[in-house]
Amino acid sequence: MFSRKQAGAGAALRPAKAGPPGLSFFGPEMVISGDVATGAQIHLDGRIDGNVRCAQLCQGGSGIIAGDIVADEARIAGLVEGTVNARTLIVEPSARVTGDVTYETISIAAGARIDGRLARREALAPGAEADGVLIATPTSPAPADPAGGAELFPRGERKRLLAG
Repeated sequence: MFSRKQAGAGAALRPAKAGPPGLSFFGPEMVISGDVATGAQIHLDGRIDGNVRCAQLCQGGSGIIAGDIVADEARIAGLVEGTVNARTLIVEPSARVTGDVTYETISIAAGARIDGRLARREALAPGAEADGVLIATPTSPAPADPAGGAELFPRGERKRLLAG
């Protein structure tokens, strides 16, 4: 009734599970040293010391990635020390990104911090002009009273903005 031949033959003919790709969850206690690559979703609350390549990335507030990210969709809420390349990118208020960001669609919440250059993917395509690159440069906070003697845009900066 139950023989090894039939079980082995039946298992070989059965197709792989169809449906949406799986989810890999890395909890806050996890530390991974090395690159992570999958065609599925990743939820990260731990730390990855390496590059991440996936279809969808959801990084929690305690998540840390010390490496580059390549994803179709990414939601960043923790610390990223490396470049981010995503078709759709959502940067949460608790996010801290140190590196360049390339995107097609981006949403940056108030309070998020990006120390690097921002560029749409089209701007980086071969033959595209460099005018599409926006550089995010950290600045000192503006005084509470702009009429207190400090100009919001110094004279030289005003000319550069009007000319460009």
